[in-house]
Amino acid sequence: MKAARIHKPEEMLRIEEIEKPKLEKGTAIVKVRAAGVCATELDFLEGIFPFGPEPLVLGHEIAGVIDEIDPEGAGFRKGDRVVVYNVMNCGKCFYCRNGMENTCPTRKGQIGFTHNGGFEEYVQAPVASLVALPQEVSFEEGAVLSCSGMTAVHSSRVAGTTAGDTVLVNGVGGVGLMCIQVARIFGAHVIAVADSEEKAELAKRVGANETLVVSDYGKLDEEVRKLTGGRGVDVYYELVGTKGSLKAGIECLGIGGRLLIIGYQKEQNLDFYPVDLLIKEGKVVTSVAGCKRDLELALRFASEKRANPIIENRYPLERINDALQRIIDRKVKGRSVIVMD
Repeated sequence: MKAARIHKPEEMLRIEEIEKPKLEKGTAIVKVRAAGVCATELDFLEGIFPFGPEPLVLGHEIAGVIDEIDPEGAGFRKGDRVVVYNVMNCGKCFYCRNGMENTCPTRKGQIGFTHNGGFEEYVQAPVASLVALPQEVSFEEGAVLSCSGMTAVHSSRVAGTTAGDTVLVNGVGGVGLMCIQVARIFGAHVIAVADSEEKAELAKRVGANETLVVSDYGKLDEEVRKLTGGRGVDVYYELVGTKGSLKAGIECLGIGGRLLIIGYQKEQNLDFYPVDLLIKEGKVVTSVAGCKRDLELALRFASEKRANPIIENRYPLERINDALQRIIDRKVKGRSVIVMD
């Protein structure tokens, strides 16, 4: 079968013929129909995330059809439409038993990070990682929701976003667009911050109440105070991850506000004077990926047409590097997806 693998950092993926994965106890073989292309793939290309020594098939946003399944895989059967929850958690530890399986310290790995992912025709996944894909949701949408949708739901829960909050979503990419929609569903008033008028219009299209186009984060607090009657925001969704944008997040918070860190960039640290946060009784909250229940909720929102990912481009597997290059060039507005027959 065909697969796109990374062999070493600073090198694009290679399209190669490899063996189809074998069915093992407790697993299923999923025929991949769609695989989202996430900016996180760049962390492998840049050497931020280690892998190896063997080449790795990237792709952690996966939707498809069950081709084979362990006979003991209760609840699913061959031919079922599914998405894959990529965290291979143990299912037994304190965190897994208390709805925090995304932080499982004894996880077996992560599909598309430590185990072969979705940039291949067939992928092996634990039966426990399968989530039913509603008929109302396409494979392309399901794949993207398994990352950006799940992340948006989880981060909003972690931050305590609720009805009546004013939130700022900084970064109108694939995850940011989903955060806007989920925050609106949770009852918040949303200010979206973009780096171009085109992205600001996209933010409005998915439900942002107000938008700001910002080139200088040093002036963001002033603009936000104008929009909030001087109060500041209750939650600042940080998806850009630079020193300037992180510092601006603390400045923009109102009393009791939460700086929610989702995005990051290499060697961009959070540097601030603690009193600036202390006098507001503010909080710094972090969010990593999400839990299966977050993915299930994201899929439900999509099936009800309440939140849907913006898919800009669809590519065959052979053009995976074109999709990655668009992310590198910061040209993607929404998400790109690899689509297979």
